Amino acid sequence: MMKESGVSTTFKIIVFTIVGLLLGAAIGFGLSYYLGISAITPAEGKKEYTIGMIADLTGEGADYGIEVRDAGFLTIDEINSFLKEVNVPVSFKLEIEDSKTTVEGAVAAAQSLGGKGIKIIVGHLWSGQANGIKSYIDSHKIFTVSVSSTSPLLSIPNDYLFRMQAPDSIQGRVIAHLIWRSGYNKVAAIYRNDPYGSGVFKYFEEEFKKLGGTIKSLAYTPDLPDYSSEVLQLSGMVKELGEDKTAVLIIAFNYEAIKMFDKARVDPSLSNVQWFSSESLKGPGLLPPAGPTEIADFLVKVKLTGAYPASLTENELMKKFTQKFKERYGREPKAYGAYTYDALWLVAISILSTGSADADVLTKFFVNLASKYTGATGLTTLDLNGDRALQDYQIWQVEKMNGYYDFQVIGGWSGATNELMISS
Repeated sequence: MMKESGVSTTFKIIVFTIVGLLLGAAIGFGLSYYLGISAITPAEGKKEYTIGMIADLTGEGADYGIEVRDAGFLTIDEINSFLKEVNVPVSFKLEIEDSKTTVEGAVAAAQSLGGKGIKIIVGHLWSGQANGIKSYIDSHKIFTVSVSSTSPLLSIPNDYLFRMQAPDSIQGRVIAHLIWRSGYNKVAAIYRNDPYGSGVFKYFEEEFKKLGGTIKSLAYTPDLPDYSSEVLQLSGMVKELGEDKTAVLIIAFNYEAIKMFDKARVDPSLSNVQWFSSESLKGPGLLPPAGPTEIADFLVKVKLTGAYPASLTENELMKKFTQKFKERYGREPKAYGAYTYDALWLVAISILSTGSADADVLTKFFVNLASKYTGATGLTTLDLNGDRALQDYQIWQVEKMNGYYDFQVIGGWSGATNELMISS
């Protein structure tokens, strides 16, 4: 049993390692079952652990980061309420740093948290940011969990980065089959020239060509103020391919995509073909009330369709999380909130069960726990690289119903059977 030096031996607290469908009794949920019991020896009085959090709270990607932060607050309150209910004198708090929707901001945030002695980070950390902080967290042994990074370039064993989502080697294949199944054998693709966009596109391209498809592509520079030139090039690719059986694939962040859509909606070729996307566009900020109505109307017209990593069966824990999030914040979680919820519970249980916040101690337990834990996002088993091993994907399409725009689920991809299912 691991324990911190100088810890009192006056008493021991039994901590249950909660595995499976974990529901906090202190907030009106019911506990499921427990697997294994481990004892920790806290110091006299109450022991508090600090978990660092990195999120884009400002900048053009703040919609995603704010959801991660808000889910973090909700989850920490739930954990602390549960521990209080079962009389365990341990609590957790978040130390949050704004990554400002930049790689540089993420690096500064990681260094700030590390400088404060924090050895555990849970963060939004999209792939460019995760790549940016990797050398720092590895060299300083900071146990880090990203809730959004998916680039296959970061699938590396024996490091300190763990990811709650599967790498895009899977998602790229899913999108290829989705487009092919939808009746298109030609694709004009535009993608973010960074670890995320290049990763998704690489595996999409490989799979789509295996299916017999033809692709013309354009890698764009992230974070430009205007994408008129890129949209014009995309339109030219569609014309060259011919509109018949041609689709457009966009792999972008929503704030960049909105700029592109604003130009594309008045382009005769781009507004006359179906569009597809990776998971990055399914989130807050794209559709009204946050996003422009004219963009939403365009997306309905071109039937924007994409994949999103999520369990095909919404379990009871996801329903409860969504309900609590909506009650607390007045909106539903759209992107990475549920992944943040699962990540923080896994980290908290690992700390409680080992009695340590040391990265090397946590790593083995965290991986073992994840293989048995079914959270809001489903079974969280990790592979040898510390990435989610098995991933289902929901297939969504932008629709307008009763005056309301939303990402409607129209099908799914089973990670267990590698089967695509689309509603008729």
